[in-house]
Amino acid sequence: MTTSSDTARPSVGGRAIAVLIMLFLFQTLNFFDKLVFGLSAVPMMKELGLSPKEFGLIGSSFFLLFSLSGMAVGMFVVGRFPVKWLLLIMAAVWSATQIPIFFSGSVAVLVICRIILGAGEGPGLPTALHACYNWFPADRRSVPSAVVLQGISVGLLAGGPILTYVIVNYGWRTGFLFCGLLGLAWMLGWFFVGGEGPYSAQAPQAVADDKALPARVLWGDATVIGVIIMSTASYWIVGMSATWLPPYLQLGLGYKQVDVGWIISGIYLFQSPLLLGGSWLTQVLQRKGFSLRACLGHASGLALLAAGCALLLSIVTSGPLQLACIAIAFAAPSLTTIFGPVALGAVAPAIQRGRLIVVIYSGNAASALVSNALTGWIVGEAGGNAPLGYAHAMTFTAGVLIVGAISAFALIFPERTIARFAKSAQEPASPSAVAAVST
Repeated sequence: MTTSSDTARPSVGGRAIAVLIMLFLFQTLNFFDKLVFGLSAVPMMKELGLSPKEFGLIGSSFFLLFSLSGMAVGMFVVGRFPVKWLLLIMAAVWSATQIPIFFSGSVAVLVICRIILGAGEGPGLPTALHACYNWFPADRRSVPSAVVLQGISVGLLAGGPILTYVIVNYGWRTGFLFCGLLGLAWMLGWFFVGGEGPYSAQAPQAVADDKALPARVLWGDATVIGVIIMSTASYWIVGMSATWLPPYLQLGLGYKQVDVGWIISGIYLFQSPLLLGGSWLTQVLQRKGFSLRACLGHASGLALLAAGCALLLSIVTSGPLQLACIAIAFAAPSLTTIFGPVALGAVAPAIQRGRLIVVIYSGNAASALVSNALTGWIVGEAGGNAPLGYAHAMTFTAGVLIVGAISAFALIFPERTIARFAKSAQEPASPSAVAAVST
C-alpha cells in the first residue's frame, strides 16, 4: 500500500544504478541458463536418444521445484534475510548445477541438475524485482523494472549466437560449463555491489507508515487474483519459449541450427524496445494522472491479447510475416511481468510487498511445468509431422494467452484495491486476523 511518504523520499542515485545494472545482469545470466538447454536440444536428443516427449519431460523437470522453491522463499525467507545474500545463494546454486553436466553424459545427472537449477531459479526474477523496488520510489518503478526485464531480452539476444557458437564448435556440454562460469563471475560483482535500499521493508519509515493486512483481505482481492491469473497465462509461453522455440524453428520450420540462434536474437531484439518503450509510456501516463487500471490493467490485457492473436496468425502465415508474429507472441507477454509486480507494489503494504510478489511470480511458473510437458505431448502426438504438431501446440497456447487477457481486463482495478486496503488497515484487527497477517 503506497503512501505519500514513499514518493517523498529522495532517490539513492549512483548506488541504485549500480544495483540495477547487477540485477539486469542477474536476469541475463538467468536466461543464458534457460536458453542453453533449448539450443542444445537437437544434438542432445541425437546423442542421448531422446524422443520429443522425453525431451519435453526433461524440460519440464526444470520447473518441478521452480514454483515450490519460489513460494517457499517468498513465504519464509524474503523479508527475514537480506536480499543481497538471497541472490548470492541463488547464483551459487545456478553455477553448481550447470558445471556437472559438462563432466557427465548421464540423463539422470542432466535431470537432477535441471531440477535443482529450477529450484534455484524459481525465486530469481521476483526476488530481483523486489530488490529493485527497494531502491526506487513507487511512481518510478516501471522503467527500472523494465531494465531488470531487459536482462531476459539480452540473455536471449546475446545468448542465441554466443551459446550457439559454443555448442556448435565445442559441444553442447561446454555450453553448460560456460553458463556456470558466468554465474561465478556475477557472484563476485554482486558481493561488492548488492545491499538493501531505502524503500525496503526494513526501512524505518516504511514500517511506520504501513500496516500488515489480514491474509484473506490481501489474497482475496480482485486485483491480486487478476494478477495471479494473468501472470500464470503469461508464464505459460515465457516458460516454454527457451525450451521449445529453438527446436520449433529448426524442426518445425526447417531452419539450420547455426541460423536458429540469430533468428532468436532477431525475435528478441524486438522485445527490448517493447519493454522499455511500454514501461516508459505507462510510467509517464501514470505520473500525468492516468489511472493505474489503464496503465497497468488495460496494458496487461492488451499485451496478452496481442500475443494470443499474433500466435494464431503465425500458424497461417509464412516468411518474415510469420517471424514477426512469433516475435510479438513471445515478446509481448513479458510486459505483464513489469505491470503485474508494479501493480502489486502499488497496492500492497511495504512489509508484505516482497512476499506477495515473490510468491505470486514464483507460483505462476507452475504453468511452465505444464506447458513444457504438454507441448512435448502435443508435438509427439503428430508423429513425424512436426509442423502440424507445433501448429496444434501454438493454437492451444494462444487460447491460454487470451484467457489471461480477459482476466486482466475484468479483474485488475488497483484504485479500488488501494481504497479497500486502506479501509481495512484502519479497522481494528481481531485476534484471528492478527495471526493471519504472516503472509
